[in-house]
This record gives sequence, structure tokens and C-alpha cells, in this order.
Amino acid sequence: MSALLPYHPKRPPDARPEDEWATLIKALSEHGILRFLTDMAAALPEVGLIAARGLNSESSVHATRNLVTLWQALGRVPPDDFARLLGAVSAAAQSIERETEDPDTLNGGPPGITGAYHLLQDDALWAALGPILWGLKAFAINLRASGPPPASDPPQEPLL
Repeated sequence: MSALLPYHPKRPPDARPEDEWATLIKALSEHGILRFLTDMAAALPEVGLIAARGLNSESSVHATRNLVTLWQALGRVPPDDFARLLGAVSAAAQSIERETEDPDTLNGGPPGITGAYHLLQDDALWAALGPILWGLKAFAINLRASGPPPASDPPQEPLL
């Protein structure tokens, strides 16, 4: 959890609500927020129509359903496991980059017969490949299985 910020607004004891309202309006105006909100309110019918038309497309429905499915899947992963997964992916990407970085030294090139023999004898490599192979097997099994029910039913009629 994050710590609370030690913020205590300085309010003069004789401050009147009208003065604070005027100060807020002045600050919003100086930073352009008031003009933005005014323009947005004036264009609200057009903005709403554009948003509704965009959301009414089949690709938007698919994107929304995909995001909901992704959100639900991420909700089942404990944060510590997810952090460990991201750390492993980062380390793997850095290792791949390091091994393919210099084309003059042939890093990542074919190992040859003796190199392949050494790879076959590398216990650390096989210990690392074991979980990857089991993961690929589970991935393939789940791809063949019927998927979960849709996150939400698509709308039966268009928004507009």
C-alpha cells in the first residue's frame, strides 16, 4: 500500500465560499480547463454521436469483449506470480538480445555438431526446457479444448 500524502490545505479562517469559488474559476480559466470544458459541453451532441457510432461497430464489440476476457484472466493470477512471470519474460528477452546482438561473433548461429552435442549434455538447459515443454503441452491442450463462455452477450440491437 502507498502512504498518504501529508497535504493540509491552507484555508484562511475568514474565507468565504464565494471567494473560493472565484479562485477556482480563475485557476480553471488560467490553465485552459474552463475553455476546454465549455467547448466540450457545446459539442456534446456531436461527440456523443461519434462515440456511439464507434462503439456500435463489430470490431469495438470484439475489442471490448477481449478486454473483459483479459481482465478476468489477469484477475485470477496472483500479483506475485504475475511479477515473477514478467521478470522471467524480461530476463528471457534480454538473454535473446544478448545472444543475437553481435553478428560478427555468430552469437545465435548454428552450434555445429560439437555444439549440438554439448547442448544435449547441458543439464541446466534441460532443466530449463522441462517447464517450457510442459507449458507448451498445457497450452496446446487448452487450445484444443472448448473455450470458456463469452464474457458478456453482444447487444441484440444497435445503439443508434
